[in-house]
Amino acid sequence: MILSNYAIKFRTAVFVFIVVLVALGAVSYVTLPREGYPDITISQVFVTAVYEGTAPADMEDLITIPVEKKLDELGNVKEIQSVSADSVSTIVIEFLPDVDIDTAIQRVKDKIDLARPDLPDDLDEPVVEGFNLSTDVPVMRFALSGDDDLARLKSVAEHLQEELERIPALHEARITGAREREIRVEFDPARMAVLGVGIGTVFERIEGENVTISAGNLEVAGHKFQVRVPGEFELPSRIEELILKTVRGRPVFLHDIAEVRDTYKDRTSIARLNGKPAVSIEITKRAGENTVGLIEEVQHVLETYTLPPDLEVTVVQDDSEHIHDMLSELENNIGSGFLLVIIVLCLFMGGRNSVFVGAAIPMSMLLTFMIMALLGLTLNMVVLFALILAVGMLVDNGIVIVENIYRLHCEGLSRLEAARRGASEVAWPVATSTLTTLAAFSPLLFWPDIIGEFMKFMPQTLIITLASSLFVALIINPAVCSVFIKADGRRDPHQEARRHPFVLGYEHLLRKALRCRAPVVVTGLLFLVLSVQLYERYGRGIILFPDVEPRFAQVEVKYPEGTQIEKTDATLRRIEGLVKDLPDIEFILSNAGQGTGEVIGGESEGTHLGSLYIEFVDEEERTTDTNLLVDRIRGRIPRAPGMDLKVTGEQAGPPREPPVSIELSGEDLDLLSSLARDVRRRISSVPGLVDLRMDYEDALPEFRFRVDRQRARLLELDTRGVGTFLRSSLYGIELRNEFRADEDEYEITVRMPEDQRDAFDYLDRIYVPRPDRPPVPLSSLGRFEYTAGQGIIRRKDLDRVITITGENEGRESEAILQDIIPIVDDMNFPSGYSVRYTGEKEDQQESGAFLSKAFGMALAGIVVILVIQFNSAVLPFIIMLTVALSTIGVCWGLLITREYFSIIMTGVGIISLAGIVVNNAIVLIDCINQQRSEKPVTEAIVRAGTLRLRPVLLTAATTILGLIPMAVGYSFEVHRFPPMLVEGGATSSFWAPMAIAVIFGLAVSTVLTLVLVPVLYSLADSLAERFRR
Repeated sequence: MILSNYAIKFRTAVFVFIVVLVALGAVSYVTLPREGYPDITISQVFVTAVYEGTAPADMEDLITIPVEKKLDELGNVKEIQSVSADSVSTIVIEFLPDVDIDTAIQRVKDKIDLARPDLPDDLDEPVVEGFNLSTDVPVMRFALSGDDDLARLKSVAEHLQEELERIPALHEARITGAREREIRVEFDPARMAVLGVGIGTVFERIEGENVTISAGNLEVAGHKFQVRVPGEFELPSRIEELILKTVRGRPVFLHDIAEVRDTYKDRTSIARLNGKPAVSIEITKRAGENTVGLIEEVQHVLETYTLPPDLEVTVVQDDSEHIHDMLSELENNIGSGFLLVIIVLCLFMGGRNSVFVGAAIPMSMLLTFMIMALLGLTLNMVVLFALILAVGMLVDNGIVIVENIYRLHCEGLSRLEAARRGASEVAWPVATSTLTTLAAFSPLLFWPDIIGEFMKFMPQTLIITLASSLFVALIINPAVCSVFIKADGRRDPHQEARRHPFVLGYEHLLRKALRCRAPVVVTGLLFLVLSVQLYERYGRGIILFPDVEPRFAQVEVKYPEGTQIEKTDATLRRIEGLVKDLPDIEFILSNAGQGTGEVIGGESEGTHLGSLYIEFVDEEERTTDTNLLVDRIRGRIPRAPGMDLKVTGEQAGPPREPPVSIELSGEDLDLLSSLARDVRRRISSVPGLVDLRMDYEDALPEFRFRVDRQRARLLELDTRGVGTFLRSSLYGIELRNEFRADEDEYEITVRMPEDQRDAFDYLDRIYVPRPDRPPVPLSSLGRFEYTAGQGIIRRKDLDRVITITGENEGRESEAILQDIIPIVDDMNFPSGYSVRYTGEKEDQQESGAFLSKAFGMALAGIVVILVIQFNSAVLPFIIMLTVALSTIGVCWGLLITREYFSIIMTGVGIISLAGIVVNNAIVLIDCINQQRSEKPVTEAIVRAGTLRLRPVLLTAATTILGLIPMAVGYSFEVHRFPPMLVEGGATSSFWAPMAIAVIFGLAVSTVLTLVLVPVLYSLADSLAERFRR
């Protein structure tokens, strides 16, 4: 081959390139950013519109529907979801994965501009923004605790926040659990009525005085002076000194009708760490930044920051530890696989030749790291698993080339000539086998959705790595062999090898198979059918992703909207007490007022929501399986009326939908909610289904004050004035001007005292003040009406929807759904109302459909390459049959190890096999074709089989051994000397199904390649000969 010949001719340059490669590759590996999971781009755009005082149904009619109609005209949209809540409309547009997010945002803005004439005139401009998983999900979280004084905790947290925000890689340091300071003017309606002070007067006087105005410049005696009118309040007590009006010459001060308090806003969140009051800070990183590097800088700030002696910082989430453990585990697997491969090479090829071949692993990887650095990729769990999968394959090309060069040198050719001829003889089969492997992985680059964004880094890395290994095999190996390869004194080592009992046994078996061709082929096909049927009957079942031991659990409590935060917090306290004595729990972080982070529908915050973050001890310290511990936590929590509960463990991999999700759609919300409750009631007894939740509930009951417009007008009042007075009395009104203290700004709120605003009877007795007029009773201006209110309205693709979700415990979600579907199908839904099974089932269907399509594309690509290589339509069919028969090994591997068939992991493993198993068949058939020029067909087949027996077994063994540490969950700790055998963790469990599929599938296909491919070749030749006659 021309490339190999040039490499041999300019071998000095190749040696210099090796030195440069080692240096730059090592630097690239050290400097590559480390992440636990890949930086995933989610093609979603959020539109948020706020229209104060508007009920959910009105938000839907006035804002959501007009905007949705325009957005529905967009192309390349997967789905549109919306939530119409009290005063807020949120619309989420999910685009197809290939749509640029910045372009999508602009297109959405254009459509909103077109919808603007149909929206309320006084509506503020809707906010349009994209969602970035890497900048919105915290990579670190720590809590400040040890003091009951939340103001002090918040002050320390704010100072820490200022220090942290100087870190360039930090996106945001977000404080949660703290109370916001507020300057509150609490007025007495009775005093206001007696003194004739209107609420508008209070607003105007405070806003009119709390200002600082720059009046311009003044020149005096040739000098320019700036003129300012400072009026902002320096102390809250100064507000009470304001004169509101005069009555008979006497001033009426603000303190005559109100009290000014320096206090806090109403509590919207309560945080505790192990039962102690706490304030937590969440750290998010900028997109593309190094997670480990950012957390190291944050830790440095925490270590150097001087805390008060009675306060302590507890790190409750540190992704860098997880990343370090994960990467160390994967690096151990790579190192262990490399060690096993080298041992096998030494046993079969001798020390010198094994060095030539084994060097392909580090050189290919170093070249891969250089390319990754140039492409801006990161080192994460997906990339490292791809490297593990490639470890054994990296030497395949080198084995074939070095073994062929060694054979020719032993036959008497010089090093230089043996290198030239040996590389040229097998260059095209080696290149073809690499291309077929790349063809198998290439379709995975086009995997859609979040799962595809997560998994696409595997084919990217494999393509780079295997292309690098081909470069090493065709360029570096021939150049090195032309200088250093050495014969062992035997004229024909293969002739000696043929006398080995194992080779003789194989030759005997092959000749016998060639005499019984039809029975051999039929037996292989029957064994395939039997293996598939056995797995269908005795296999564990199908899942989307493997379950791994979680590092933490999350408990979410949800009460009806409007529930006071004190009740939510009391529930969380009870749960803390019930679970704190369970084993292997390191700490519990409680957050009343916050959910577990749902993105859609305002369900991440609210006084009716609460969550517990339960961190488990490190894996080596655990005494129980944390999956079982999550079930025990769920079992200890009693269900209370009106309370929804959700207990989940950490899920490895990309974000996923709930295991069970049933989506009901229809127009009438009352009927739809009735159907949803009926479905929920009927399926609640299905075994294994737990934590059933429904995303619709009746809203907070309302008291509506109906203003008598004519009566109000006669009394010189209107609906706005009455409504403003009621709002300021109950909720409070935030003034436009804020109170400044140092560099901070705090809101000034006008409101009634708490003891008055929480008493409904008091509202009937209060008087509404009128400027310069006697006050009038509120009861004389209208009446209160009780109504049930309206709940949040959710829509999907322009239809109203209610979704019922649940978790699985002790059973696979697929089995649970098989019980649910007949129950739901027996219900008679009215016309126009439908049910759809989404969640994990939909993900399984979508992923399964894509992987089936990708498998077909991979096979088609491999066939095209094989047809070009062999100029035959029959030989590619023979080779492709080994791909189908490799499924035998996959089925038996899953049965023996009792692993689930993971749609993602096992599916990708089967596609990987399609590219791997054909390599040996390509080399074997190419050798048969070469031998046919000298021998009859049968002898050529036998001769080629014995010649290629060792390379075929070696390439299969190296690939299998490279994956053994991942599959068995044990590897050598390569970061210490001497290496120690250590047990793998969650990362190994996550990738194990894929490793098992490749190991067992390749083992079976290797046997079939050595026996069935020669038999099929012989059959095809006989049929061709018959047709020629």
